[in-house]
Amino acid sequence: MPHGAGRREKFTIPSAKRVVTDPAKLAFAVAFIVGAASACGGKPPTPPPPADKKDAGIPDAAAALEIDGQPLGLPELAGYAWRKRAGQPGFRLARKAEARDDWATVVTTCQQVLAADPGHLEAAWLLAVGLAKLGKLDQVLAPLHQAAAGDFGKWGRASLELPALQGFLATPLGEAWRRRVELDRERYAAALSRAVIVTAGGDLYAVTPASPAPGAAAAGPAEPAGARWYRLTRTAGVVLGAIAIPAARKIAYVSRTTRAGKRELGIGVIDLANGKTSRPVPAGVQAPIAVAYSLTPPIGFWIGSGGSRATAWRQLDDDFRFHGLPARTTRPPGPWLDVTAKGSARLHALPPNLIADWDDQSLASAIRIGTSNRVVSVPSPGLIDGNTAAWSPDRVHIAFVAQLDDHCTAGAVNTAAFVADASTGGTTELERAAGGIALQWLAERKLAIAGDHGVTIRSLDDGAPPISIDGATGLMIPRERPRCAPTELADAPADDPEPAEPGMGDEPSDAGVGDAPVIR
Repeated sequence: MPHGAGRREKFTIPSAKRVVTDPAKLAFAVAFIVGAASACGGKPPTPPPPADKKDAGIPDAAAALEIDGQPLGLPELAGYAWRKRAGQPGFRLARKAEARDDWATVVTTCQQVLAADPGHLEAAWLLAVGLAKLGKLDQVLAPLHQAAAGDFGKWGRASLELPALQGFLATPLGEAWRRRVELDRERYAAALSRAVIVTAGGDLYAVTPASPAPGAAAAGPAEPAGARWYRLTRTAGVVLGAIAIPAARKIAYVSRTTRAGKRELGIGVIDLANGKTSRPVPAGVQAPIAVAYSLTPPIGFWIGSGGSRATAWRQLDDDFRFHGLPARTTRPPGPWLDVTAKGSARLHALPPNLIADWDDQSLASAIRIGTSNRVVSVPSPGLIDGNTAAWSPDRVHIAFVAQLDDHCTAGAVNTAAFVADASTGGTTELERAAGGIALQWLAERKLAIAGDHGVTIRSLDDGAPPISIDGATGLMIPRERPRCAPTELADAPADDPEPAEPGMGDEPSDAGVGDAPVIR
């Protein structure tokens, strides 16, 4: 009897949005859908019923393929250190097999790597690519989902663009994966919006130290209540400093890498709206440089040669190409990042509604709050660093870093973080440090502070203990130290003997994202 004649068979699918998460079950469903039409004797199948019929037939099963979400990011910073774990020697062999187009060996070797180190995300990604190359499309999902969930900024969007995966994406399961990536992109952007951005191991990470607000995971499963780490940059060097532009939802960062024994500066951009991060593109000039953002045409990040006295400016466009600006162009208004010839970075960002007799280094002994006319000061001879002053989201408090004295003896603890009540002018000291301090508001009564003991989250509520972000060494914002203190620099690592990670643009396009500078 031809399919569709007589009694109609029904799937036991509760609704057209049935979620199938087991890759084996998904593969079986896809195979069943493809084979059902030809399994009934060779006669042409009966056309499907009109759209207004309520029967849950085979077309409904195809529409029912949906992939449940996994938690994005990793619970610990150490999860991203697979290059230092047991599976890395085997992964080197997989990369060599990839270079020979020996995809059977790639698959076998990556499976062995994952047996030795189940968290090796590069091996999971390369395994998915290898399986697709061999035509084993029903096995692609599990390793692909592992890689994309763990490092969505690198492999989420890439999974939709890689030529080797187009055959998989053309299947019903691949179409479900496209929908999953779009949902996860929203989740990823939402996670970045509530995260604190820290430095660790020379790169930038977004960390969500607490569970999101109820309803934040409407597009997927409930996110874990513990901390989650999201890798933002992959510089193979050191991020010297970064500048955030809230109005544009973008961050520019300056990195220093060592290539063939030579140090060079690079400029990269993180787009918080869509979760995309660009690789650092060579700045083409030596430090000192300045980085600013123009909200008027030509809109975007500007790079100035000469640091604080920059006179030659170039715009970095959305394709990460530099365009020279006319002679005598001046720095656009707003905050800017200064990177010195020695490689230190300082953010210049005087906040609104603060009045002070700032000196040429943006220091003042007291400030007056414009909204209340209250005067805020620190014990003499302390000086308030205006570039660190930041309003809380509700404008009730202002936090800042102060230089306690100008005598820079070795190991002197002469930098402190304060918070002031805007209505009374009263101040509270939060932390002291010898190596400089950076701070950032996370909520109306919560700050992140980078000091001598790493990064902690401090609450203004009485009795609330500080929360340490284990593994974080600093904030995105450069630390402020007394002007008399010598510059402390983080050395860029030596040339990495490992090949570039798949997707970094230094490998065949079938195994990575391609040569475009944007990690999608």
